[in-house]
Amino acid sequence: MSVAAPHVSEAKSRGAWGIVAAAFVMLTLNTGFGFYSLGAFSRAYIDNTDISLTAASAGATIFLLSNGIGGIPVARILPRFGLRRVIIVSAIISAGCLALLGAVQNAWQLWALYLVYGLVSAGFSMIPASTMVLERFGDNKLARPLAVAAAGLSVGGAVFAPIVTSAVQGQGLTATGIAMGAVLIAVLIPVATVAKSSKAKELAAASTGTTTPNAIVVAPPLITGSRVTRVFATVCVAFGLLIMSQVAAITHMLTLGVERGISNTALAVSLIAATSVVGRVLGIIVLPHVPLKVLSFSMAVFQVTSLMIIAFAHSLPVLIIGAVLMGVTVGNNQVFIPLWILGLFGAERYAHLFARANLFTSLGVAAAPLYIGLTHQFSGDYLVPFMLVAAGSAVAGLLIVTLPNTRREH
Repeated sequence: MSVAAPHVSEAKSRGAWGIVAAAFVMLTLNTGFGFYSLGAFSRAYIDNTDISLTAASAGATIFLLSNGIGGIPVARILPRFGLRRVIIVSAIISAGCLALLGAVQNAWQLWALYLVYGLVSAGFSMIPASTMVLERFGDNKLARPLAVAAAGLSVGGAVFAPIVTSAVQGQGLTATGIAMGAVLIAVLIPVATVAKSSKAKELAAASTGTTTPNAIVVAPPLITGSRVTRVFATVCVAFGLLIMSQVAAITHMLTLGVERGISNTALAVSLIAATSVVGRVLGIIVLPHVPLKVLSFSMAVFQVTSLMIIAFAHSLPVLIIGAVLMGVTVGNNQVFIPLWILGLFGAERYAHLFARANLFTSLGVAAAPLYIGLTHQFSGDYLVPFMLVAAGSAVAGLLIVTLPNTRREH
């Protein structure tokens, strides 16, 4: 059952794709001023304060975990306060956190600041961004616009990481943080005005079969009752393993190259970022035409293959092959998670469940570097750690096969 909208053609209108552009910009800033800038911040703290490498690394972990945790309250308050208020308040508080970067002098200040910044920046993360797109398109044509919007996650690293690094080195952390905060407010407040002020009421009404003016087109959930917990847990574990494996490989590839005497390993790492953009473009093209289960399983196969190649790589050409295959999977898996959540559980529960899935993957992201480091310490080489994460990706692929087909696969 679906609810027909009086103006169904809005998914093809300029306004609809303007929402996608706004979500793209929001995610570009979220990762560009967050995850991808943590390295530049850490280097500045290590060089200019008493903060150690261990303390700075712990700060990054706190940021990642708090960002995942922050998605839970964001999902809860979206229906009550609406996208606009959530994004604007989040942008203002996040800008204040960025402006305070230069005032940090010790570890506890860094951890406290990263804790707050991680929590509030969830207000302009994938959860509100995907909700923006869903409110405009409904769930029947969401795959391509969501893939386009999510490309901002990769573009944030490609565009802002080098700019922030250069600014921190040249202008210092204080000036850079203030400038970043100003940019955040200047960009995100206009972006927030584009978001609908429906407070997600249309989503709830449509998914329960109630017609409202200008209702979006959604269908009831495929998975209900006692099956929800089991199927949702399967989605979380499968994609948690896939994303954990990606992060583990990316964070330790440089060290693997040094340990094995492979020169110019940085080239392989940079190719992951480049091919991730290519992979996203391919995903944008293919998503509307290929079943989600087929694509998800294919990414798991690519990832297992790439991790095994990297595990046995002792030369740059072999490492590059593994990196290129890995890059194709990076990003696409992030897009698949919301599509699975929406396709299986419906629009009414989307934000609530996606926030929890996002928290689970955040735990995997935070644990990945430590996991590889510990297994390397016990095995004495990177072969065993990379084979273990390859095995984890294989398990993820098998779990994906057990998932029910989403609506568009029936």
